[in-house]
Amino acid sequence: MEWWGYSKEHGWVVLDRSDGAKSTGANQLLEFFRFRDDTTFVDLRKNWNPPLYSFAPNYIRELPPEQAVEAEAALADAKSRWPELQRKLHQQKIDADAKVEAERVALELQQKKAVRERKKQTGLTS
Repeated sequence: MEWWGYSKEHGWVVLDRSDGAKSTGANQLLEFFRFRDDTTFVDLRKNWNPPLYSFAPNYIRELPPEQAVEAEAALADAKSRWPELQRKLHQQKIDADAKVEAERVALELQQKKAVRERKKQTGLTS
């Protein structure tokens, strides 16, 4: 469910497909996690191939031996940090969804109250 890779622009990245998002269509946006600054970013699915993104094992295999060792260590570090970062990201999404839902409910209640007030005023003036 995870795709690990390297991007010249972004460095080490992971594409977490465990959230159920389908990656079909060239213009679909994919959400990647970038390890150099612990942030997420989106890119078009059509860009998700070499030379913009390289599958981690392929990228490491193409490096000179000493750089491959460094790259393997950096990837191992990213993978060791990923479970905790992934939990935080999922919690942030849950919190954001809850906030949006709370705002939706509050707006709906406000609109219902406004309708009741209008009906009340209309009933009084008739």
